[in-house]
Amino acid sequence: MTTTVQLPPLLRVTLLGAGIVIIAAGLHRAAASVNLVLVAFLLAMTMYPISFLLRRRGMSRGAAVLVTVVIVLAGGILLIAGLAASLSRMADKLPAYQERLTTLLGDVTERLAARGIAVSDVLKPDPEQVVAFVGRLARGALSGLGYGFLTLILVALTLLEMPMHRADEAAAPDSFAARWDEVAARVRRFVGIQGLLGAVQAAFNCVVMLALGTDFPIVWGVLFFLLNFVPFGFLLALIPPVVVTLLEHGVSRSVVLFVILFVANLIADNVVKPKVMGEGLGISPLVIVLGFLFWAYVLGPMGAILAIPLTIALHYTIPLLTREPAA
Repeated sequence: MTTTVQLPPLLRVTLLGAGIVIIAAGLHRAAASVNLVLVAFLLAMTMYPISFLLRRRGMSRGAAVLVTVVIVLAGGILLIAGLAASLSRMADKLPAYQERLTTLLGDVTERLAARGIAVSDVLKPDPEQVVAFVGRLARGALSGLGYGFLTLILVALTLLEMPMHRADEAAAPDSFAARWDEVAARVRRFVGIQGLLGAVQAAFNCVVMLALGTDFPIVWGVLFFLLNFVPFGFLLALIPPVVVTLLEHGVSRSVVLFVILFVANLIADNVVKPKVMGEGLGISPLVIVLGFLFWAYVLGPMGAILAIPLTIALHYTIPLLTREPAA
């Protein structure tokens, strides 16, 4: 006869908290490898709705996954090649940007001085340091593209392993498997819809930037897509293309770019996405903010992008692990 030991609730919560701290410390130490795997899962779940829709339209599971994998590999290789070319051109154009930034800051300083406003050297940015910092980021991103092919392979393998249950294959209600499927479905639904809508937003932003002559639209489009998973992340993603347009084409065109992208992305984030998503995340804003800070600390800048999906998973997984499943 098997005897089940029931731990007090406080002890169970304490043990769970201690386990989370230990796991977080391990993730922090292995952030580079963990980020690679998590980004692959993020991209796989973004592409998962394609397989799911093809499956519902009558295509076999193998064929649906194969079509999705081909789309991922072909699109990913083209995107990586475009990013590599754009980042290489960006590194070559940095000296010209430095010269234009120096001229622009000089003009602004003179105009302010003409109105009796003196700009302290402490407050005035150093164009050389700014451009050097951007150059380091560009070279780091360019060298990191080598991981892109490994990421594509992980995405393809993840898609092959993702379940696509039929209605008659569902687990028994209130069982551990059923509740775990519900948690996974919530995460997949959020990431899939958010990812596909973010890809549409990024494509629209690229078209606008191409029309206005902004340099390196592919780079900024990828940035828009990644920061799409951060609350109001498009505000951060707006800064580089607007600054580049300002240096390349002047104030008027940069203002037009800012207004179009700001209005379009604000409407998409606050009108289109809530309508498509339907019900909310079921998580309070405080939990989202705390999760954002936690994952940004544990996994670095990539943790900020992955914060909401990881917080959703943790939010619904903890109750699943702390209560007994139905017999």
